[in-house]
Amino acid sequence: MKTMRTRFLSILALALVATFTLTSCEKDDVNEIPAPTNDVVELAQATTELSTLVTAVVTANLVTTLKGSGPFTVFAPTNDAFAKLEDGVLEVLLANPTVLADLLKYHVVSGKVLSTDLTTTSVQTLLSGKSISVSVANGVTLNGTASVVEADIEATNGVVHVIDEVLIPEGFELPKDNIVSIAAQTPSLSILVEALSLFPNLVDALSSDGSFTVFAPTNDAFIALLGVIGQESLSDIPESVIERLLKYHVISGAALMSTDLSDGQMASTLLSDDDKIKVQISGQSVKINGANVTAANIEASNGVVHVVDAVLVPALELSIVNTIVQPAYFSKSFSVLTQAVVTAGLLETLVNPDASFTLFAPSNDAFEAAGITSLTELTANDLTPILTYHVLGSKVYANGLPSTGSAVTTLNGDFYLSINDNGVFINGVSQVTVASQAGSNLDFGNGVVHVINRTLLPTNKTIVDIAVEASQASSGAEFGQLVAALTAVENDGTTDNLITILSGDGPFTVFAPTDAAFQALYTLAEVSDFNALVDAVGIGTIEAVLKYHVLGARVFSTDLPNLESNTVATLGGNITIDLSALKIIDTDAALELGTADASIVATDIMGTNGVIHVIDQVILP
Repeated sequence: MKTMRTRFLSILALALVATFTLTSCEKDDVNEIPAPTNDVVELAQATTELSTLVTAVVTANLVTTLKGSGPFTVFAPTNDAFAKLEDGVLEVLLANPTVLADLLKYHVVSGKVLSTDLTTTSVQTLLSGKSISVSVANGVTLNGTASVVEADIEATNGVVHVIDEVLIPEGFELPKDNIVSIAAQTPSLSILVEALSLFPNLVDALSSDGSFTVFAPTNDAFIALLGVIGQESLSDIPESVIERLLKYHVISGAALMSTDLSDGQMASTLLSDDDKIKVQISGQSVKINGANVTAANIEASNGVVHVVDAVLVPALELSIVNTIVQPAYFSKSFSVLTQAVVTAGLLETLVNPDASFTLFAPSNDAFEAAGITSLTELTANDLTPILTYHVLGSKVYANGLPSTGSAVTTLNGDFYLSINDNGVFINGVSQVTVASQAGSNLDFGNGVVHVINRTLLPTNKTIVDIAVEASQASSGAEFGQLVAALTAVENDGTTDNLITILSGDGPFTVFAPTDAAFQALYTLAEVSDFNALVDAVGIGTIEAVLKYHVLGARVFSTDLPNLESNTVATLGGNITIDLSALKIIDTDAALELGTADASIVATDIMGTNGVIHVIDQVILP
């Protein structure tokens, strides 16, 4: 009994030890493989190497889906895997959540599939109709290139396998940028983008849905054009011209790949149906209006872009290049002149390649200096005589201009030059600020351009007409007393007929006293008015006084520096001019009325037979 009891107790003890040992082992196994507490999204969020994937999942609005009950098997690309994508691809994906969501669904398989469950086969993904090719021949490989670098990371709703490449489903295409975005992303097209930015409506059109073909000039192409038209930057060119150029590079309503183009093909542009571009194909070479296509078939969401190495120039602008109209047409500083030429209908005449012209070109400031601040109310009949007065019918360089005092024949009468140490002046009012020589940047195929700082205004009135017209004006009638004096002398049978004389060919220069100047004379002579002055001194004296204001030559204010002496002969005797102060020195010796120097207060009022300078005192012989 004792032996049996002892043996039983020994067996029982061994059984208890075995049971205890087995229980301890089972508890240890549980501690080594704890149950997962994170879902697949939380697991990725807790893994530094999957931060790009987390950003993508959030952007694609898949967080709620992947936090669902599942279960899911997720093939999770690392940050390095995303970095292997071509430049710009990730940015495009993040900018297009719907497309990104499709790509991410291609990394998810329904059900919990551990690596030990994988076989060499294909598995269906959450992306409809798209499966992943799996190989377990040498580790786990997906689609032939992506390797599982860490497997079987279990989650509460599935399992994650980390992979070293982003999986791309067959036939998957990234969304295309629109034409404007493609240009903005291309450094060699930055000037084109700058030009487009001036026209929001055009940017909107080329960014919207549609079908366009754009021939995009490179920066070098624009720089070359600037050199041809004599400008330094786009900011120098009128925006209306830039807009025409840009529209001429766009075909609307068709996305023409290079294979859609044919030799000799003519295509209307966004500029107009009549403004066509010409395709030239020789072997592998494709040209548009002679410009080489250097990069073809850049597909956009709304068309196609072909890069060209020259700016395409419409027929109008092409006809202007290398003519005297060029510097005005392509410069903001001369936009008023261009508008005037177009309004007057003179463009075709002035771009005639077989002609020979000299243009004295007024800038915008020059028009304003002449009192022309708007062309709105001016017609072709108003503008044509002004513009033709700036054009000579032959090419005359600066060194070919005639000497001081010479008449220069324009297409609308003569103007007169004053040349001195201060420069070259026309009609005393306008200075030639740029005088061009042969071979200069203002020497063109059909003429030469000189720049002036005040627009020239031709006249068809004699100096008498000008004085009479001013005396009859409703306001500012400065020459009423002067005209009355001239009329009194004209109508007196004992004196010369001054109005008749001053209406003749001349030329004359008249120093014309204002009405206020005559009133000052009446006060000085202690008489009430002109008639009283005639009674006091006689009509013969009035004639002598008037002749004392007239030179028998055309002398502009800009001619004064050329005078050999400050003593000048008038029809009634010599006068002395203070050239620096623009004063006429008057001793009034004949009438002993004291000294009253006359200041020249307005100069160079042009007449057909002379010039008028306005003075503030009557000068006496």
